[in-house]
Amino acid sequence: MNAPLLTTPRVEPFFFDAEPGTRFSLYHAPNPHVAPRGAILYVHPFAGELSRTRRMAALQSRAFAALGYAVLQIDLFGCGDSCGEFNAGRWQIWQEDLVLAANWLAERESGPLTLWGLRLGGLLALDTAARLDARCVLLWQPYMSGRACINQFLRLSEQLQDPAPGAPRSTAALRAQLAVHGAIEVGGFEVAVPLVKAIDACDAAHVVLPPCPVHWFAYGGPAPAKVAASAARLAERWRPFGASLHFHPLEGSPLWSGDGELDCPGLRAATCALFSGEPA
Repeated sequence: MNAPLLTTPRVEPFFFDAEPGTRFSLYHAPNPHVAPRGAILYVHPFAGELSRTRRMAALQSRAFAALGYAVLQIDLFGCGDSCGEFNAGRWQIWQEDLVLAANWLAERESGPLTLWGLRLGGLLALDTAARLDARCVLLWQPYMSGRACINQFLRLSEQLQDPAPGAPRSTAALRAQLAVHGAIEVGGFEVAVPLVKAIDACDAAHVVLPPCPVHWFAYGGPAPAKVAASAARLAERWRPFGASLHFHPLEGSPLWSGDGELDCPGLRAATCALFSGEPA
């Protein structure tokens, strides 16, 4: 694969050779003036949330690098600037992308690996953590149920926003339409049945984790107690694996879907405060 030479701290764009095609990536070299802390692999969110949060993720990646972490951001197959159409994306291919990216990082940084996932990227990180022997998992406002993610995605459909006579009026109706046609387009992103089935089948309560800390940062929105209760249940489910869940509640309710860029300075500040302590 093509890769940057490590000389001075920088942000370096490049492409992975992968199967199929190539993956666009950004490597943030660690600050050479501080003790190295390990590597962080970023797992981006789903569909339009990727572009909406790209700047926020880049700002946090730079902050991590300043603290001494080697950080890699990768656009998964069919997403962002990587090759492939979005409707060709598959959960298994995305997992293979993360394995490839983690191996690339391991060749350059021998320290512990942290998987950092945003939204659906958080669930993908959890589902891949054991395979990568991650030493820490960082979750930003994650979906803990793949089915909930797909339902939220379908709610953005123009067919539900402004339904024409005879058009689907519920996510169940859109799912029926998807089953008949094999794919459905929402907000310019077409998803196919195989990806939807794989995402639907993934649930944080059933993933197998390595023995590591999991830091979950979440905005409670209108029901903070409900989110905290969900975290407590997951902590019990993961404890037998040796995984320890640390829940970090935040105030507010950002709008993750929509136009334009989204930034959450409070989330970034809280994350830096945690990771500026002992290496994760």
